[in-house]
Amino acid sequence: MWAIWAVLILLLILAMVFFAFNNLTQVVDINLQPLFEDREDVLLLTVVFWSFVSGALLSIFLFVTNFIKQSVNVRAAYRKIKALESELVILRNRPIEESAELLKGTDNRKPSQKSVFEKE
Repeated sequence: MWAIWAVLILLLILAMVFFAFNNLTQVVDINLQPLFEDREDVLLLTVVFWSFVSGALLSIFLFVTNFIKQSVNVRAAYRKIKALESELVILRNRPIEESAELLKGTDNRKPSQKSVFEKE
């Protein structure tokens, strides 16, 4: 799989180099009127390069924010799993008689005694 990625990256780099050599002398006018002043006779290669850099930075920013959000969700899920596993261990270690009484609904505990997992 890494060989396919290497070939694709090599082809992308070759395409960029070919594009750059074919457009070395091509100039364009840039109109960014609301934000910046107009630029005239700017090399097309410069415009493409800075567009690529800004797109790469934006995608890295979006990736990092998404990664942080997912890692927070994963940590919360792991905490929940650990809590549920500890609850399962406690329930498995209960005496059989107490579990049978709970299933029948004839729990002999006083109403003030609450289980660890009952909500108040």
